[in-house]
Amino acid sequence: MNGCEKIKIDIVVPPYSGHLNPVLGLIKDLINDEKYDICIHTGAKKKEFLNNLGIKCEVVLKDKPSVFENIVNTSKQTNMFIYYKQFRSNMALVPELVKELEEKFRERKPDVIIADFIAAPAGMIADKLGIPWISSMPTPFIVESKTTTPTYMGGWYPREGLIYKIRDAVGRFVIRNFKRAVCFLARKELKPLGFKLYDKNGEENIYSHYSMLGLGMKELEFRDDFPKQFIHAGPCCEGFDKNKYEFPDTKKYGKVIFLTSGTHVLWGKNDLVEIAKELSEIYPDTCYIVSFGNYAKKDEPVEKPADNIFVYQYADYDTFLPKVDYIIHHGGTGILYNGIKFNKPSVIIPHDYDQFDYAVRAEIAEIGFPASLKSRKSVIDAVGKMLNKKEWKKLEKMSEDFKKYNPSDVLKREIERLVKK
Repeated sequence: MNGCEKIKIDIVVPPYSGHLNPVLGLIKDLINDEKYDICIHTGAKKKEFLNNLGIKCEVVLKDKPSVFENIVNTSKQTNMFIYYKQFRSNMALVPELVKELEEKFRERKPDVIIADFIAAPAGMIADKLGIPWISSMPTPFIVESKTTTPTYMGGWYPREGLIYKIRDAVGRFVIRNFKRAVCFLARKELKPLGFKLYDKNGEENIYSHYSMLGLGMKELEFRDDFPKQFIHAGPCCEGFDKNKYEFPDTKKYGKVIFLTSGTHVLWGKNDLVEIAKELSEIYPDTCYIVSFGNYAKKDEPVEKPADNIFVYQYADYDTFLPKVDYIIHHGGTGILYNGIKFNKPSVIIPHDYDQFDYAVRAEIAEIGFPASLKSRKSVIDAVGKMLNKKEWKKLEKMSEDFKKYNPSDVLKREIERLVKK
């Protein structure tokens, strides 16, 4: 590559808001920079959205336009069996994905590939073709811990003492061996790819050995055992929705609470409305705005199960959050960091996946109160604590720290480093 040529960047990311939006935040300052030629490879349902932003989009698996959403959007809470079922469904797609991506990479000849942390085939192909690549990690702590409290164990708190050291060691052992067992069961599909779960140093091969960008705040993390190529690049929760949204008239209410469970947790949507109804009886002078996070239904009319409850199929965070006082959410990466960004206290009711670990981190950081989905009393009590807390100094400090991060600058430096090698 000479000095006159653009740096070609190919990005592979699944068509889920919790993965695509952070990547867009990461490349925000590169999108209109003439120095870069960017192409995003993702599912069919995001092509129009990306094209409207002026971003090149290559659709993968064109003949299966809903396949990714069908895998991830579960009708009930996940468990080890559902994780395995999802893994098998994903593995069934891998041969076709690998073939498509390799053909496209050979044709475009990117200088750098950015792969979302669950887009493993992209990294495998990059290694095969000798192209440096970067792992984009909206959930930084998904990387296996080596010496600290493990994640994805239902939300373990870091503790001192021998008993907890043993607990953490057992947890790490369980996680590693669960992954080994899954890979063994999928050995037939994995063998042609030459994939090995760990390298000779015990590092996970699913993530880049060149560069890993954690799209979160170091201030929210208690772990210190990340790989040497890992960088806390900062949270990415910019809004890229160009549509205009109207905020309801809430002037007659003392406070406004925003409730959401994100986009994936389909089975948890009705709970939000029931929680809002119960709270409206306890705090009738408060307004409750519920968002189901369904962008495809954003134009559907607002429902009003009670005078002080507004139910939206989709409510844009950048429009709504600056105007509310509190948030009740599921502990998803996007809403958690938007809460920090807009300095809004929260109650976190983890539903699934990494949300239990985010709830732990939020409580330790004193930016919100966790509650249990299985106990409505727990939710009501947590909301009471949130409403009664007069000062949120640590949240204010974290909101200020949020502004110090510039993920795009970090990405530019990493790209320059890798391209010069």
